[in-house]
Amino acid sequence: MSHIEKYWRALTVSNNELFNNGNFEKALSGYKDALYRAEVLNNHIPDCMRLKIPFMQVYIISCNNLANTYEKLGKLEEAENMLKRTVYYLLHLASNVELQIDEVQSELKRATLNYLQFAEKTNIGKVKQEKFFTILKEQVLENNG
Repeated sequence: MSHIEKYWRALTVSNNELFNNGNFEKALSGYKDALYRAEVLNNHIPDCMRLKIPFMQVYIISCNNLANTYEKLGKLEEAENMLKRTVYYLLHLASNVELQIDEVQSELKRATLNYLQFAEKTNIGKVKQEKFFTILKEQVLENNG
């Protein structure tokens, strides 16, 4: 697992450089590769916890990198979907009793605010926002029920 995290870090650093230099298409491809590594880590949560690999943050960073890149490329629907994916991922983690719920909730608040800021900045529409927040509310109630 540690070698996967190290490779994820190397991919993220090199693609951040591509992103910062305006090479968004290449960065997008690399960030997708990094997300795949984050998903692999998340398929082995107990091992990651034992090895103190920040699997949750790795996944969130990967999704945010992709969202930012899609936004730069003008692919706003894909960007929005990546931000939603982060929220849904955290909602899923909230039901895992082995995890620190405070940390998950804190990340969930941050991810939700990130989505809201994106929605306001890009004017994705009140109907889409309301639909998303209705689903979010239902999921939170389900997790707490």
